Amino acid sequence: MDFLPYSQEYMLIVSIMGGMLLGLVWDIYRLIRHYFKFKSIGTFLGDIAYWIVSVYFSIQLINDISYGNLRFFLLIGFLSGAFLYFITISNYILKAFIFVIDTILKVIKKIIQFLIFPFNFVKCKIKALLYPIKIKIEIRKNKAKRQWKFYRYKLKRVFKNKKIVYNKNKHRKTKDKRLRKKEQKSNERSSKNNRVKKKN
Repeated sequence: MDFLPYSQEYMLIVSIMGGMLLGLVWDIYRLIRHYFKFKSIGTFLGDIAYWIVSVYFSIQLINDISYGNLRFFLLIGFLSGAFLYFITISNYILKAFIFVIDTILKVIKKIIQFLIFPFNFVKCKIKALLYPIKIKIEIRKNKAKRQWKFYRYKLKRVFKNKKIVYNKNKHRKTKDKRLRKKEQKSNERSSKNNRVKKKN
């Protein structure tokens, strides 16, 4: 490769332009984050990717203009270019990008709506034709629900009445058992008393 010496002024101007280009790449990355809404992990990975690209681009540019000799004024040039870019045209370029992309997205949305309009029209017509059937189905469904509630209420009443009758019968049986026991005890006492009287 032939050695082509560059003046320091040329290298400074190229480094300033390189810094501005890195600022433009950063705005493109901000634009991507604006539309894709990265979470914390995605933002972290995106930042790492941006810095890898920036370092690689800076090294290649330094190799091209100073043949790998890192000089202090080149770093000053990169920082100055990025600073100038962000205080002058960064906001305008970012707004212009957003305007263009939003316009493109709106046009695409309109085209999609135009293409799916016949399907939506047919869908609305089918819904209108099926609406009376839907109403009948809902009426029958509500009627079935009311009947089921009524039958369930009746079943509850029947089971409740059976339970009441069962409890009454059970109570009556226990009461009869108690009365029988009392009668047996009273009979036993009376028989004992009769025996004692006979002995006397």
